[in-house]
Amino acid sequence: MIYAYPCEGVYGLGCDPDSEGDVKKLCHIKKRSLKKGLILISGFFEHFEKYINHLNQSEINEMKKAWPGPHTWLIRANENVPEWIKGNSDLVALRHSSHPEVIKLTKKIGKVITSTSANISNDPAAMTADEVSKIFGNQVKIIKGEVGNLGGATPIQNLETGEWIRR
Repeated sequence: MIYAYPCEGVYGLGCDPDSEGDVKKLCHIKKRSLKKGLILISGFFEHFEKYINHLNQSEINEMKKAWPGPHTWLIRANENVPEWIKGNSDLVALRHSSHPEVIKLTKKIGKVITSTSANISNDPAAMTADEVSKIFGNQVKIIKGEVGNLGGATPIQNLETGEWIRR
């Protein structure tokens, strides 16, 4: 199942990150290369525990300074991150969202989901459920709601180096 859901700045597309088939389908309908990797998002910090169990307490505390909220951290991927999520990288992107619809969806599913903007690659991201419907039709399950006021994609920062990948 591919979900379209409102996030902090745009509508996102997501699925179960452990389903290689769903991840490939999501990338196919977006016309996005699997080599790019995907963000893992949840409204619950405990959903990230298996992905961050190799980090030290100082690194976890640094992540928590920006969480929950519209901040994506790039960290070294551990053995729990599927290859099809990392893309051509040894890193994984994680975001503990405070958006109410992300919280509801990840509570219902009971784990993280993937997150990428709801658009065809290189096109503007959808900002409403109607725009998602026009782009993807019935290929996705649309969760209606309001996009947050961030006004675009969330910033991404490398936890280890502090480097900003996207501001």
